[in-house]
Amino acid sequence: MRKLIILPLIFLTFFSNAQLLEKTALGISYRYTGRNVLQAGLEYRLGNSYEGSIILGPSLLYTHVNDKDKFIPEINVNILRAGLLIGVSANPYSLEPRIGFSLFNAVFLNTGYAFPIHKEKYFKGITFGIQFNIAPKHSKFYDHLKMM
Repeated sequence: MRKLIILPLIFLTFFSNAQLLEKTALGISYRYTGRNVLQAGLEYRLGNSYEGSIILGPSLLYTHVNDKDKFIPEINVNILRAGLLIGVSANPYSLEPRIGFSLFNAVFLNTGYAFPIHKEKYFKGITFGIQFNIAPKHSKFYDHLKMM
C-alpha cells in the first residue's frame, strides 16, 4: 500500500521538476563591486515575452577578503523589457541596484551601485558585471531571434 502512494508522488515530483527546468539556466558571472567577485547560481525566467519578463534566482559569490576566501549567498531579481535590464541583488553585506542590457537572455552586461548594509564593507561603490546564462537545449529561458 505504501508503494502505491509513494510511486505517484515520485512521478509528480519528476514531471513538475521537468517543467521547472524548461525556464532555468545556470548563471556564471564576473563582477567588480569594489573588489573582484566570481558568481555562480541558478536563474529562473517568469514570462515568455521579449517585451517583458522577470528573472530571479539564488547564487553564491566567491571573493578574497583579508587573505581569506569568502563564499557569500546572494539573491537577485531582474526585470527585462526589450533587451533592457533593471534589477537588484542582495547579500548579507550589500544591496545593489543595477541597470544593463540583455543579449537574448544569454549574456547580461550591467552596472550599478553597491550600498553596504554591514559593518564590514566588503562591497561598496560603482559595480560592473558580465553574466553568461547557460540553459539546456530547447530551453524557454533564452529569447529567440525571429526572422521576417
